[in-house]
Formats: sequence, structure tokens, C-alpha cells
Amino acid sequence: MKAGRIGLIMGITLMTMFGAVSCKVDFSPNAEWKEVPVVWCVLDQYDDTTWVRVQRCYLGNENLYNYTQVSDSIYYPKDSITVTLEKWEATEGADNILTITGDVPVATKTLEYKLCNNKDTGLFAGGLQPLYCAPTFGWLQPNFVYRLVVSHKATGEVIATAETQLVGLKIDQSNPRARDLVALNRPDPATPAYSQFRFAGNPAKCEIAWKPLVRARLYQPVVRFYYYHLAADANGDMHNDYSKRYHVDINVPSVTQSASPNEVTTAIYESSFFSDLVDAVRQKGDNASKGFCDTVDIRLSACNEDLNAYIKSTEPSNTIVQDRVVYTNINDGKGVGIFAARRMPHVLQDSSTTFIFTVPTNNETGSGSYHEKLKNLHIGFEAAE
Repeated sequence: MKAGRIGLIMGITLMTMFGAVSCKVDFSPNAEWKEVPVVWCVLDQYDDTTWVRVQRCYLGNENLYNYTQVSDSIYYPKDSITVTLEKWEATEGADNILTITGDVPVATKTLEYKLCNNKDTGLFAGGLQPLYCAPTFGWLQPNFVYRLVVSHKATGEVIATAETQLVGLKIDQSNPRARDLVALNRPDPATPAYSQFRFAGNPAKCEIAWKPLVRARLYQPVVRFYYYHLAADANGDMHNDYSKRYHVDINVPSVTQSASPNEVTTAIYESSFFSDLVDAVRQKGDNASKGFCDTVDIRLSACNEDLNAYIKSTEPSNTIVQDRVVYTNINDGKGVGIFAARRMPHVLQDSSTTFIFTVPTNNETGSGSYHEKLKNLHIGFEAAE
């Protein structure tokens, strides 16, 4: 009887303890609201205008996806904030990294509020979207550091800042090139010299090399492949219509620059090139009969470390770990968004035009070789009369 009473008392005591633990709340799970702006801006000194998107985080008691459809939830009202770009003198150190000197900027631009209607459809509210812009061609220069500042217009309180550095000129001013480009002379001396974009080796590939750009970290080369449409003449014979040249872009594997190399290289394999060419033409929906143009450009886009870090942090993890920390340089990494720089695109050229596939003096890339390969892709390539 005594043991039963003790067990009952202990049971009641444990129930009371567990009840106290499970019901008592010593803290509020909802922290005090704090304004957090979301800032997006990418600088390119070759653009005529710099654009900045500023929106705000929001709180609500309903389904948060519902709030994304309401413009008032994500946009600051007109005349409520000021967005400025500051230009700071700097000294260059190791790896061409700049350090700000001086206590005040040498120049400042206040960006203009503008409503745009070219927003892609998606999760967030459509219709007009506010952006902030300013003409910056000639004003942005690679030897300065740039600071973005967002502040409340009424109080002057700064709510977001970030700094970034531009992608500069080539570290070595010699011409960039494709490593497998070979200078040749045409059989007709009156025709200028040309270069040859060719696939070589086993497996066949074309290796592309270029001199690094100052403060560039990530490069994305693209081979722009040109072709013509065929048109029938009065006799029904098909000829290239030279009035317009068409193209598709084939991505080459991107490459991240580390340290300060003499050159940066990547390669595209022949099998990947033809496969991607088929996909690009079909995606374009171009079903016309096509003639050979035999010309390519090698185009190169590059970005600085800030944008590279953001891109890498938002890529699929390809692991069982789902949550990843997204890089931001807004408010010393405590904000949301990105302020970075890029060059789009920088065209790799040598002193001549780059040609592909029809070198009459070379069996590997001769007319009877790559033209046949293009025809066998069944995407409309035909030999003109």
C-alpha cells in the first residue's frame, strides 16, 4: 500500500513537471521586427546605364506566398528612399585588389526612380516594378572602388551599403586567342589571312586560351556559330541569302581563375559542340534550310569575386545537404542581395577573322568533312548550289 502511494505521488510529480515544461514559454519565437532591404546591382563599365533593384523583406501572419503578389509588400514607395553610387579613390595591392584611400568619395551619383514593365513573370508581383538608374558610361573606371548606399529620404538613416570593384582591362595586353587557332593563308592571295577554329586530338577538342582580366574570377566563354538561310533563285537553285546572318551560342565550360596565371584555358569537345548546336537550333525553332557561313566568334563574359561567390553559393549542392548559406556583401554580409561587377561580353579576337570548318587545304576541317557532319545533324544544313 505504501509502495503504491509512493508510485502514485511520483507519477503525479512527473506529470506536473512535464506539464510545466511543455506549457511554459520563457521566450517569444517572434523577434522584434527589423527593416531588411534586399539590394541587387551588377556594374559593368561598358554599359551605358547602371540599374539597381531595391525591395524589402516582409512579415505577415498568413501564407507568405500571398504577400509576394502584393506590390506594397515588397517595394518601397516612391520618394521614400535614396539610392546613391559613391566613387572612391583606391590603391592597388596584391592580386590587383584595391583598398580605399581618403575619407570622402571623389564623386557621387544619385540614381533616378523609374517604373519598368519588363519584369519576367514568376512568383513575385507583376506589372510595373520600381528600379533606380543612372548613366554611368565613362564614369565607372576600373581603378576606383564603388560603394552603393541606400538611405531613408526623410531621416537620412542608412539602411544598406556595399562595396565592389570593377573587372579591369587585360593583365597582359597581348591579343587573347583560341590556343588551337592556326594562322593560314588562303589559296587566293587577294583574300586576307584567316584563322582556323578546329577540333584536334582524341577525343577531339578545341582548347581556348586568353590572358586574364584584372580582378576577374569566373569566366564563361561562348562560341557564337553563324549560318545563313538558303533562298531559291529564279531557276529554283538554292543559294545562301547573304542579306542576313543568323547565329546560335554554344556554351564552353566555365573556368574559375585562381592566383595570377599567365593565361586562362578551357576546352570544348567536338561531340559536345555538335550536340549543343542541335539543341540550340531546335530551341530557336529555326526550321529553315540553312547554308554554311563557316564563321564563329569566341565571346567571353567575366565577373568579379563578389558575383562569383554569389553564383557558387546558389548552385545546386548535389548532396543530401539541402540548406546552403547564400553569399551576400550587403551590410558586411548581414543583409540580403548582391553588389558586384562583370564584363559582358568581351570578344576574343586576333588580327584576323576566325573561320570554321571549310579550310580547303586541310583534310581535318575540309569542305567534305565538317559540312557533311553538319548536314548529318538533320537540322536543315544543306549545300548551296
